[in-house]
Amino acid sequence: MTFDERLKAICAGMAKRGLDLIVAVHDGAHFIENPNPVTVISGVKSLGAAIGLLDRSGAVTLIVAPAWDEQRVRGLCRRGRVVGVDDVIDGLRGALPAGKTLGTAGLAAAPYALARRVAALCSGAVVADDVVFDAAARKTDEEIAWAREAARIAERNYRHLLDIARPGMSEDELAVKLRLHSRSLGAEDNFLMLCASPHNRAVAPSHGRRLAPGDIILAEITPSFRGQLAQICRTVVVGAAPALLREKYALVVGAMNAGIAAARPGARMAEVCGAINAVLEAQGYGEYCHPPHIRRRGHGLGFASMRPGDVAPDNDTLLEPDMVFMIHPNQYLPETGYLMCGEPVLMGERGAEPLTRRRAALAELR
Repeated sequence: MTFDERLKAICAGMAKRGLDLIVAVHDGAHFIENPNPVTVISGVKSLGAAIGLLDRSGAVTLIVAPAWDEQRVRGLCRRGRVVGVDDVIDGLRGALPAGKTLGTAGLAAAPYALARRVAALCSGAVVADDVVFDAAARKTDEEIAWAREAARIAERNYRHLLDIARPGMSEDELAVKLRLHSRSLGAEDNFLMLCASPHNRAVAPSHGRRLAPGDIILAEITPSFRGQLAQICRTVVVGAAPALLREKYALVVGAMNAGIAAARPGARMAEVCGAINAVLEAQGYGEYCHPPHIRRRGHGLGFASMRPGDVAPDNDTLLEPDMVFMIHPNQYLPETGYLMCGEPVLMGERGAEPLTRRRAALAELR
């Protein structure tokens, strides 16, 4: 899919809903769980608050703050007009045409102060998040290329972890070094979860603990490249891995591989989750395949849109080619604690293609 084809799909959805204009809103606070409708219609990841206007004809106006970011955005915006302002509401007030039937996207996720001001200017607007985000379920050709680059950065960042991690180093020091290294590799940012313990209950942000022999390091590495995310989940042992840990980690990897194999065009996302759970349930871990131990087995990837959503038993989304999402059967097992493995995948015509060159394997720091 090209960017122009995506805009045509959104405009077609607008026509079906009788909308003349969509007002897309984002506050500039980027988090991997929060989709950005402004990025969907403009292809730009803003530094601050931004509002995108999409006319049913396909014309785009992008309002960005602060005003000095206008020049950067002009070089990235695919089409249309860019307006730099210090207050996006002032920009919206000046750009909003009269007499149009309006739809909004992103308003529910915006901070109250911003959402209230947008809503006041867009009186009578209907919620149109589905029109925007459904059209972005399939990634564009460029987004797929950026996802591949983000996956490359993630793997190189993990390689750096294996090169520098050592007993006595604090989790915080390791996390900072990995963030800096990912930036040197071209990442805009890196959402990083990293913790260590002989028996982890879950993955968590680093909190100062120092690595010790026998620790199991959990790493969730999620770099962003041009607004597209890729994520890898990895498990590392400080020292030699006990046989039991190797056995249980192989089980979790087997569950991941079953999920990847189940991901094919036309399959429901719930089936992918079911394939993962079935492997673990067959070994007596059915209790641990549901809350409070686990909620999902993966999720969508990308600041633009989180479609196709969670790899969860209640997600009936049908998988299509060019969807990009994460499969990670991260699992708590009573014998070993929490173990992590996961790959970003691209849906192809025949099935899911991991974007990583090497799939997760238990690593040892010797």
